[in-house]
Amino acid sequence: MTRLILNASVALVLFLSGAAQAQEAQLYPEDVDASAVIDAALAQARDEGKQALIVFGGDWCHDSVGLAETLEENDRLASLVREHYVLARVDVGHRHRNQDQLHRFGLEGTFGTPTVVIASGEGYALNGMTAHDWRTAYNAAPSDIAAYLSHYGGADWDGSPVASADLGAIAESWPPYQAAVAELTRRMEAGELGPDDGVAYSVFINGMARSIARYGMGQEAEAQGIAIADSADLDALGVTPSEDLSEAVQARADEIEFDLIARFEAQTEETRAAMAGDAAGHEER
Repeated sequence: MTRLILNASVALVLFLSGAAQAQEAQLYPEDVDASAVIDAALAQARDEGKQALIVFGGDWCHDSVGLAETLEENDRLASLVREHYVLARVDVGHRHRNQDQLHRFGLEGTFGTPTVVIASGEGYALNGMTAHDWRTAYNAAPSDIAAYLSHYGGADWDGSPVASADLGAIAESWPPYQAAVAELTRRMEAGELGPDDGVAYSVFINGMARSIARYGMGQEAEAQGIAIADSADLDALGVTPSEDLSEAVQARADEIEFDLIARFEAQTEETRAAMAGDAAGHEER
């Protein structure tokens, strides 16, 4: 009996310890005032002459956690963020929480996680066209992230050699992207979707295609053991790439096949279910 009591006590201690660690490990805490967090980040960025790096994600999301860990554990990226940015993380649940905080930057909402917003201290989004491109952040090449953050943070490239790939062209050449655009166009012309729905589908399709291209870049960089970045970011930085690997990255992207329209519609249902779950939880309280 004594041994059973001791074992139960040890189990309880381990459980409580694990729960405490899980609570401490929250990267995207749910029970915080997101507006206040963002306001503070913008104010600090303004005061320090930096940009605000606001990552909208969730602790459940592999890529949200992966990006957070990469920015902390990679020395080059950690230094880049520390010197040029004020970092804030905001929980969006399953793309259903704190959507108003994305609206303040002119974004429609969360169409995938993480959504990465880079804003001036005055609150203007600097990367609105590419904020949705990081859904494969876990697999993104650190050099790709470095070029992106250097571009928008006003940092100089460190002079290290880097290959390029045209992320935009790769995304637009990806067969699932082309199929999705054709289907979306058909539905719009047939009157099956209204303008607002068309925008939502389009933002999802574009962001996912560019995220897949970014995944291909990361895979190619790992396979060859080289640095790689989007040619648009390198152009903005005035960096001449060592070589163009767009063809190799395209081949890797083309290995991935799924129906973007069906994925978006399934994701939308998941988001609605999450909203309903939150609403039910509030009613129970």
